[in-house]
Amino acid sequence: MDHPERVNARPGGVLGRFAGKVTGRVIETVQPDVVLSHIDLDALLDRVDINRVLSRVDLDALIDRIDVERLMDRVDVERLLERVDLDRLLERVDVESLVRRSGVPQIVVESQTRLAGSLVDLVRRQLAGLDAILNRGVSRLLRREPAPRSRTVTGEYAGAVSRAIATTLDILIIATTFTIGLAGINLLTTSFWGVEVRHALPATIALAVFAFGYAFGFLAVAGRTPGQGIVGLRVIRTDGGAIHPGQALRWVIGFPISVIPLGLGFVPVVFQREHRALHDLIAGTVIVYDWGDRPAELPGPLSAFLARHEGGSP
Repeated sequence: MDHPERVNARPGGVLGRFAGKVTGRVIETVQPDVVLSHIDLDALLDRVDINRVLSRVDLDALIDRIDVERLMDRVDVERLLERVDLDRLLERVDVESLVRRSGVPQIVVESQTRLAGSLVDLVRRQLAGLDAILNRGVSRLLRREPAPRSRTVTGEYAGAVSRAIATTLDILIIATTFTIGLAGINLLTTSFWGVEVRHALPATIALAVFAFGYAFGFLAVAGRTPGQGIVGLRVIRTDGGAIHPGQALRWVIGFPISVIPLGLGFVPVVFQREHRALHDLIAGTVIVYDWGDRPAELPGPLSAFLARHEGGSP
């Protein structure tokens, strides 16, 4: 006699195979359109867990299978652009933030800074070149062997032309600043108290005090006046070190001594090898070429000419 489980198993297996055949026949007979017409797609989609579906999608594999060229061929770019509302699109663009992130302002500022620096260095090279020509002429006049020159002159003694231009610039800065300041002070005093301060003697004394403070302050702190900074000069000790306030004070006090006797105190700048004026000798200082983080240079053609005729190396 058969075991009960085996008796039940055989009918179940037969029924399963029968059901499978019936289902296959139904699928082959029934049209898909008829089946789909009875399906409630909205209800079906509501039961779909989109997050779970997307989590099972391999995006890398999907992207690899996309034929980008065929996809672009099927895109109607003109119709797409016609549907774009450019006004609304531009309203939502933060132009200032976009410009800042692009780095354009920084590029512009850096370009302007480099351009300004190049122009200043161009003028400095011409002044240094005039110094070199003057020094060569003086050396021939005195039958003195000229010092060998290279194109780079950083740390070399500054000549008369550069020093004269630096002094002229300082005088212009002092005169302009003082005139504007005096006019402003006079406007205030006349407006509030009816007092006129633009009298010859007080103005002259104030100008002298202002010029002294200007020169001493900049030399003591920076080792150069603004005019010297523009031309690319620096005042240093004779041993090459930075000057101290005492030397800056002697330099400023000695400057009028060089000027008063018909400017004779400046004559040594032309003829002396170290180009020291009388006030430089009093203060124990020299003035050298110093362009900061850039090398001080002579113009290329002049440097090559001097190198050929004086034994220097370009």
